[in-house]
Amino acid sequence: MKGLHVFGEYAFEFIVITLLLALSAVLVIPFVPMTVGVVGYFRQNIHSRRFKDIFTTIGANWKILIFYTIFQLILIIFPVLNIYFFSTHPESMNFLTYFVLAVSCVALLVGVIYLITAPVIIVNMKVNVRQLIYNGIMLLFGGLWRSLLSLACVGGIIALVMLYPYPVPLTLYAAPYLISVLMTENFYRLKAKSLGVSVYELKKQLKEDDYLDENGKINRSEKENPEENNEEN
Repeated sequence: MKGLHVFGEYAFEFIVITLLLALSAVLVIPFVPMTVGVVGYFRQNIHSRRFKDIFTTIGANWKILIFYTIFQLILIIFPVLNIYFFSTHPESMNFLTYFVLAVSCVALLVGVIYLITAPVIIVNMKVNVRQLIYNGIMLLFGGLWRSLLSLACVGGIIALVMLYPYPVPLTLYAAPYLISVLMTENFYRLKAKSLGVSVYELKKQLKEDDYLDENGKINRSEKENPEENNEEN
């Protein structure tokens, strides 16, 4: 019965997260904040996280999310539209359009990089725009194979969107979950290195810092003093 209960929890979670991300993707603009909210949700343990954690994360980071949303719309939406147009209208290609296509590909790559790194930075640190841009790049170096796997995951989804979009809804739960796990591990490795401790020691300390408040909710002490943790990182 316990296994069936756990399966039911994951199945219900899969349906809700998929529907939220699918709806936000259709509306376009809410999709970027929703991905950050989902990463904040996945940060919690399966037994303690609640769906309202998604919207709590968005509300707590709304200022940086305004910039991040505009930033991602420019670097992903427009390049994808350009690439799709040029791939379906080869007769319009000339020197200028090749240049626009090259710029679009570079912009899309930058957008994908920040799509996998920025949500983890926003969820785990209190940052301004400059710090978000800098730390988003640095997070890639927490683990090369994890970064490449995350990039390949997003790249594969973008390819599906442009070539064969029907299976995309099935990836709306697995992809954010996988990227969240991989990039959070990168974050812990960089943080452990900056503090001069092992990843195991860091995770152990973070686990010991968890406690239950008067409402029985799990809180993490490192999030109560984001300014101090930002300086530390």
